Amino acid sequence: MQQLLTNCSIIACDDSAPIVDGSVLIDDGRIAAVDHRVALEPLVRDRTDLHVYDLGGRWLMPGLMDMHVHLSLALPGPAQLAAQLETDAALTVRAYRNALDALHAGATFCRTVGDARHVDLELKRAINTGQLVGPRLFCAGRAVIITGGHGFPSGSTVEADGADGFRHAVRAQLRAGADVIKLCITGGIAGEHEQIRDSQATFAEMEAACEAAHNAGRRITAHAGSSKAIADGIRAGLDCIEHGYFLDEPTVELMAERGTYLVPTLSVSRAEDYMRRIGCPQWMIDKSLRAGDDHMRSFQLALSAGVRIAMGTDMLPADAYDGTLAVYREIEWMVQGGMTSVAALRAATLSAAQLCGVDDQLGSIGTGKRADLVAMLDNPLDNVRALRGIDVVIKNGTFVRDDCQRHG
Repeated sequence: MQQLLTNCSIIACDDSAPIVDGSVLIDDGRIAAVDHRVALEPLVRDRTDLHVYDLGGRWLMPGLMDMHVHLSLALPGPAQLAAQLETDAALTVRAYRNALDALHAGATFCRTVGDARHVDLELKRAINTGQLVGPRLFCAGRAVIITGGHGFPSGSTVEADGADGFRHAVRAQLRAGADVIKLCITGGIAGEHEQIRDSQATFAEMEAACEAAHNAGRRITAHAGSSKAIADGIRAGLDCIEHGYFLDEPTVELMAERGTYLVPTLSVSRAEDYMRRIGCPQWMIDKSLRAGDDHMRSFQLALSAGVRIAMGTDMLPADAYDGTLAVYREIEWMVQGGMTSVAALRAATLSAAQLCGVDDQLGSIGTGKRADLVAMLDNPLDNVRALRGIDVVIKNGTFVRDDCQRHG
């Protein structure tokens, strides 16, 4: 049965203007038509096979796409200690609960960039075959690191050394079904005995990993903090940088020239209360706060240079954080850092889809696209805090959250 979403204003998140008093016709999970309500009326008048949903004047936009998620996230402290004793079954249940919460928050698509025991890949298969309800998952499997590199205690990484070691580790993730490859090439906030600026991979290791990923038609991204490591990684073939805590002008210019994406994850360096609440150790909180100002300046440098930017939280999307949920707050931080509301919404939708190479199917509202949508009462173009009011979530044409409940 076809569905009609009506009595709504539509933000397509492409280059088109919003449609006020619009309607969207959905057929078998895809958008069949989108236009002003009056323009679609002749197509749907007197249709008895049409299920009509009156959205009560809400604003409709594509589902949010979070580009930096760890479904098995367990940060240093009590959570990481508990995770080390977790059975496979318990890990799967926890990761699935995190995925389902993300979907209900409006994150209809999550790019997972390092999860323990390939749980992200197993959940993706279960969701894609209809065994479970969840967001679309675009998975890296386990991140590739040097011996003792960033994330080694987490279980979400695989250690390797040398060009051949990195090549083999990448191929192992591809064999497991990875959609994207993730490296860690510097230290990070969550590493006690490392500095964020520490380089942790040689050029030869990065080049071998990039070649293996690209030969398989996959893109490759890297957790990275320092400008030197990032510039070397880009020259080695990286397609995307996660975090980018300490960027400089030559590096952002190189990123813009090469078309390298940045997923800034601004929230992770301005989350003292969140970290204290979940029991993170003081050394981690201190590292996070020390990086905060440089992290924001780096984001602003990248923005000014025209670097392609996609939204990612590096928290669970539905985590309670700073008075709201992490996926909404990250978008707000991007606006506070200088992005327009239009650009921030696009970073969380179409730009993210482009990063993953799925923009022909997702990321905007247009004919032929998958009907992954969210709705809220207020206009997020006026203020992105309106996203906090998301109360309708649709994935592939199916309502997975409907607090509106105004069906025709």
